[in-house]
Amino acid sequence: MIEMLLNIAGERMVHHKVIMQKELAIIRYGLQAMIESMLIFSTMIILSVILGSFVEALAWVGTVFLIRSMRGGRHAGTFLQCYFISVGTFLLCMLAIHFFQHQLILYRIIWGAALLLILWSLISSIPRSKQKKIQLIGTLINSLLIFAYGLLIFLQNTNPILLASLLGLTVSQLSGFVEIKACCKQQVANEPG
Repeated sequence: MIEMLLNIAGERMVHHKVIMQKELAIIRYGLQAMIESMLIFSTMIILSVILGSFVEALAWVGTVFLIRSMRGGRHAGTFLQCYFISVGTFLLCMLAIHFFQHQLILYRIIWGAALLLILWSLISSIPRSKQKKIQLIGTLINSLLIFAYGLLIFLQNTNPILLASLLGLTVSQLSGFVEIKACCKQQVANEPG
């Protein structure tokens, strides 16, 4: 549906000389990515308002966006897969925040999982770093966030916003871990043997 609308809009832009024919594919791709991202984000915001956790949702989305833009991660094959995985993960995290927001042991478990995932991703990505500067910045941000969360948890500061951001960090790390694992499997499959 989105593709069909973008094809029609793109042809009209070319017809009215807003863009040139050679720019059409790039413009269409950018608009499609933007519209799909806005659909996912809008659904998350609507769900957060319904659940009464708007600030927590912003903390979760902000953390996921920051980490995924710096460190990358696994992408779904289609928009529908991406939509349901993203919104489903978001909804599960918001429900976990609602039910477990003041349980210190949950904070410690999630913090430990995030720490293990960042350590694993650092060890796994050392030999094949394509964008070294961005990865270093992403690693630094991850490390600082994990240190800050650890300090807050040590001080027993538990609140829903901290838990939302911590869950966002863990989900982002998990996405990166799945991407690294998929790359390793692909390299093994491509090796002669």
